[in-house]
Amino acid sequence: MITIDELDGDGVRAVADDLARVLHDCVAHGASVGFLPPFGHAEAHRFWIDVARQVDSGARTLFVARDTDGIVCGTVQLALATPANGVHRAEVNKMLVHSAARRRGIGRLLLDAAEARARALGRTLLVLDTWTGSGAQHLYAQQGFRPCGDIPQFARLDDGTLGATTVMAKILGPALQVHAEDPGSPDAEMLLAELSAILHGITGDSGAASFDVASLRGSGGVFLVARDGAGRAVGCGALRPLEEGVAEVKRMYARPGSGAGAVLLAQLEAHGALLGYRALWLETRKVNTRAVRFYDTHGYLSIPNYGRYIGNDAALCFGRRL
Repeated sequence: MITIDELDGDGVRAVADDLARVLHDCVAHGASVGFLPPFGHAEAHRFWIDVARQVDSGARTLFVARDTDGIVCGTVQLALATPANGVHRAEVNKMLVHSAARRRGIGRLLLDAAEARARALGRTLLVLDTWTGSGAQHLYAQQGFRPCGDIPQFARLDDGTLGATTVMAKILGPALQVHAEDPGSPDAEMLLAELSAILHGITGDSGAASFDVASLRGSGGVFLVARDGAGRAVGCGALRPLEEGVAEVKRMYARPGSGAGAVLLAQLEAHGALLGYRALWLETRKVNTRAVRFYDTHGYLSIPNYGRYIGNDAALCFGRRL
């Protein structure tokens, strides 16, 4: 189990050594977070003591992820000090996960906590920048951040070259809650019917024939429903076992304007990791250009057509490692 805690300044000081260990490890593994090797533990410790002072002043807030032994294995910050015309926004800083704790969904949990805190503070926009093409950029895209542009030669890398950064932003719409539900519930059936009608209009095929509810009710499947602040069902998505280590994403649907698509996909990926899958695969039709762009934006790569889609020139298959 991973726990996420928000720390005050004294809390940051109490775990400064753990935070220094995480920062030192990330820099050693090539993270472009403002430091270059040689970079020692003492320098990392001093950085966190300075951050603690900023937390004391209210200029930023900080979250840590702890493992089952209570050891800090990840962290993220929200920079809150802005000019008078920017009090509606916050900047995501220093999203770090120790290399030994990666691929466990910790980054997503940290970002969820930071976003919830930003909402509670009345912030409606999150911004950040990240190394262009990095795994972090894909994670942010999965969490609903959209690229605003690249800045070339932005930061010096440890090999002496200059690397680009990508500026990303996320507008915080109404908060969504995502929970596992039975695909036979009235709300689930309503959403699935909406999806079938939309797909039939785009492709001439509702896709319902390739969806077996029973495949979701075993230990390797899950069906998720997203609800808005008023409790209305606004989107759904499913995972079903496909082959050893691989689950298939099925019946992804978000009502237009709900913002549920990115949230649902991130939750399906988190569930997939918890269920022990190493990768997710999916299929959409080439003519469904909106879906193609969505999966491409969220880090899914084109893969050879699999299963029933082999030989189907209208089908486009995607995959993503977890």
